[in-house]
Amino acid sequence: MFLSTAIHIINLPTNLETQVTHRYSANSFKLHRLPTPRPGQVLGLVGTNGIGKSTALKILSGKQKPNLGRYDNPPDWNETLAYFRGSELQNYLTKVVEDNIKAVVKPQYVDKLPLAIRGTVRSVSALLKAQCARGDEVMEAMIDILGTFKRRVALGILD
Repeated sequence: MFLSTAIHIINLPTNLETQVTHRYSANSFKLHRLPTPRPGQVLGLVGTNGIGKSTALKILSGKQKPNLGRYDNPPDWNETLAYFRGSELQNYLTKVVEDNIKAVVKPQYVDKLPLAIRGTVRSVSALLKAQCARGDEVMEAMIDILGTFKRRVALGILD
């Protein structure tokens, strides 16, 4: 069946004592590991409330520095990057720290989009067609997808 192949759950830790990426206080939530963003791909996080989706996105967008579980004595960025040494996350977070990458995060509450959006509001179809006119094959594929599903989406196209 389609749904059984649509979602894959991998490396879902239960209560690890190691590999803590972020923690708010002694007896609170712990975030274990981070998803790895890859160039040219969209990263989406799905899950129940309180498992760290927003915290992970804040860290990946550079809005929050991971404390590696040391909420009372957080490491500096050099130590944090050393923790991730040898991984794709080290390269990604280095770009975040050096301001060489920009993460775009959809607001959590869609009804707050008008507060987050600057500029003229245009239809998704108009935005996609304008991007296709510039020769963007990904946007052409998205037009097909949107035409199939007929959904309303929040979409920002960055030049």
